[in-house]
Amino acid sequence: MKLEHFAPAVEWWDNREEITIDGFDKAKKYSVEELKARNYNIDLCGYPHEEEEILPPKELILQYQEKRASLNADIDRILAQITDVLGIDITEEGDE
Repeated sequence: MKLEHFAPAVEWWDNREEITIDGFDKAKKYSVEELKARNYNIDLCGYPHEEEEILPPKELILQYQEKRASLNADIDRILAQITDVLGIDITEEGDE
């Protein structure tokens, strides 16, 4: 990265204007009273926080197997539709 990549952040820092894009605060000022009311929590970006669920190994493997089975079923269904549209019978051996 180059210093000029940070130019927008430096420019904002000098002016500290609030920025809202598509209804979301990108830069916002808070008063001491507002921060105090939030128990000084400065994580105020408003973005949802994803939490990773850590499963026991056996449960994780079962979950992956279920996903794989579901994906395989989707693939089989789509391949059947394609072969039907093309008029191909894939059950016959040696037929090209």
